[in-house]
Amino acid sequence: MIPLPIRQAGPVESPFNAEQQGRFDAGLQRAIAKYPPERGKAALLAALHLVQDELGWLPEPAMAYVAFRLDVPPARVREVATFYTMYRLRPVGRHHIGICNSVSCWAMGSEKLLARCEDMLGIHPGETTEDGHFSLEEVACLAACGNAPAVLLNNFTFVESVSEDSLKQLIRELREQPGKAMAPGPLPRMPDPHAHIEKQSDPQATGTLGMPAVATHPEAGTTERKR
Repeated sequence: MIPLPIRQAGPVESPFNAEQQGRFDAGLQRAIAKYPPERGKAALLAALHLVQDELGWLPEPAMAYVAFRLDVPPARVREVATFYTMYRLRPVGRHHIGICNSVSCWAMGSEKLLARCEDMLGIHPGETTEDGHFSLEEVACLAACGNAPAVLLNNFTFVESVSEDSLKQLIRELREQPGKAMAPGPLPRMPDPHAHIEKQSDPQATGTLGMPAVATHPEAGTTERKR
């Protein structure tokens, strides 16, 4: 776990290799160009999507790097990343399967597809197989209602009019493909679902995977645990 301070201390090491860096830089430049010069920080959401496209998820070192590139507080980046559910805060499999759960896909049998995936892969939504080859999630509307049910594969590939048989065949084919390796950790701390704030002046609670949440030092601008 790395601290995400309120103020940037200095240059931050890039989480990308040379090829990924080139794509990220080009994408970030296009995103910033959509805003007035003094509003380049508004590209934060796009920058996080660029990171996720390259690394598969949002490791905390990558969040710190985005903060450095956009000159925003690292804690602000983490606030955004943890607010929107379409950002992933833990590694996914080398093949990531998203089953659309919109009303059209649901009416056309997406629940059966999800159950089929769970049966074949031995995991539930939000989980990754032990070998790291597959991960599964339910996703919001994929705008493919006319060809429901739909599946999103590895963030970019849409598969429409999916049946249980075609899904089974797809998974069989993916087993033979290496897929894309995800970035390593460290894993972010996750909120404790049992924690609640008694009053607004209380410090925010953060937690770790498999560990309860603890209070932090907001005045110090860090997400490090109190000692």
